[in-house]
Amino acid sequence: MNPSTSTSRKKKKKPTYYHDHTFINTMFSWSLQDIFNEDLYKNKVVDIDLSFKSIEHYFQSFVYPLLDDTRAQLCSCMEILSSSPYAEVVSLEQKLSHSYGRNHYVVKTDTWKNRSAGHGKELYKTLFGDVFILADFKPESVNDLTRAGKMWSFVLSAGILDEEIKEDDDDTKLMSTFKVIASKDIDIDEMGQKSLFIIFLTNITPNRRIWNALHMDGDSKLIQRILCANDVVRNLSLC
Repeated sequence: MNPSTSTSRKKKKKPTYYHDHTFINTMFSWSLQDIFNEDLYKNKVVDIDLSFKSIEHYFQSFVYPLLDDTRAQLCSCMEILSSSPYAEVVSLEQKLSHSYGRNHYVVKTDTWKNRSAGHGKELYKTLFGDVFILADFKPESVNDLTRAGKMWSFVLSAGILDEEIKEDDDDTKLMSTFKVIASKDIDIDEMGQKSLFIIFLTNITPNRRIWNALHMDGDSKLIQRILCANDVVRNLSLC
């Protein structure tokens, strides 16, 4: 067997800026009951017409369907926690920087397990926009998250800082270091005394891009011309 090799790659990509505070904070506000409630937006999601009063009316017609799709996406992923990619946390630090009105934390993991259950057919690797559960135990089902005395939080990857890959003849091991924001403040002193696990759920970068597109600033006349040139929305009353 060849000796294992280890490589460490620093991430120096330019940061991606999103204006989706409401989207992230709405997602973080959902309880487990909300996520599994198929009727959460029942009175908000309606059939989308082909006639709209304004550009704003057109964009707003897609807001609640996007939120409901995101809720369903999380729900589906939480139903398979036992087979999701996960890792034990080596260290968890709080940083002074913050966004979305929330503190930043830096997570450093041990080797990721269940990587074949990650992004499609590729082995899992941590990406910007990944949503995780950070817990002081390894949940095997959603019911485990309701157990008394257990601590957990949703966290969102806000930037990859480093990843280390160890390769040998039989396996490729990945360890990663990345920034996260959390759905609630994390008591570093208390959590630091416990074994912590981080479990991958899904990636919401496409959802965030759609949200930004629905709330983008710019030349409304240009947007109107684009909409009116599209056969699908040719019947818009504003054209």
